[in-house]
Amino acid sequence: MRRRTRGIAAGVLVCLAAAAEKRGAYTVATERFGYASGRDMLTAVFEPPAEPRSKPRPLILVLHYGGQVTPGTGKEFAELLVLPALKGLGAVMLAPDCPGHGWTDPASEEAVLALLAAARKTRNVDERRVVVVGFSMGGAGVYRLAARHPELFSAAIAVAGPAAAEDLEAGGRVPMFIIHGENDEVVPVGEARAAFRALRKGPAPVRLDIVPGLTHYQTAAYVPALYKAEGWLKGIWRSR
Repeated sequence: MRRRTRGIAAGVLVCLAAAAEKRGAYTVATERFGYASGRDMLTAVFEPPAEPRSKPRPLILVLHYGGQVTPGTGKEFAELLVLPALKGLGAVMLAPDCPGHGWTDPASEEAVLALLAAARKTRNVDERRVVVVGFSMGGAGVYRLAARHPELFSAAIAVAGPAAAEDLEAGGRVPMFIIHGENDEVVPVGEARAAFRALRKGPAPVRLDIVPGLTHYQTAAYVPALYKAEGWLKGIWRSR
């Protein structure tokens, strides 16, 4: 899944789309981000409706589900779930294609940390409103990043994702919204409940929403549940 491209410096986004596509009021362009020497990943960049560029905007890092990663997997996932649910926040959304063996892979962690650092330098990001959202494999990445890099995020949202024991033990420092399907046949709902209980021991608020009837592969059906996180996020941000 790693792509080697000459001529792209680390920390640089190079636009690949000839013209930005429209997604409602949002525009989306596909860019190639060089995160280390000789390593890069495709990233879909969703720009919210035009506002004064001097006004800092929220940033959402979007981590896609598992399966075969093809060019545009991150973009596909964002358009399926995250953009419909959270477009009201007016946030810039970065949806990369996973460059490693899952989002908890060290190569993937290195890549997304570099991507966030670059975005902070180039996109007028509101440091108080940076969020990571992921589904399934992406949810595992959410738990990992929130546990290891709590200083980077104002909140984290894990949807249908498994949590490693080490991430739960080190977690609880970032406000967390856990969303899980009642009938999830891949990641049993009991794992979400266990993660909720573990993270509640930390200082940050944690919320668990179990969605009745949903199974693991009904990704788009999670839009109403994720939409509820919009109000929750705004409450977290107001309290800071």
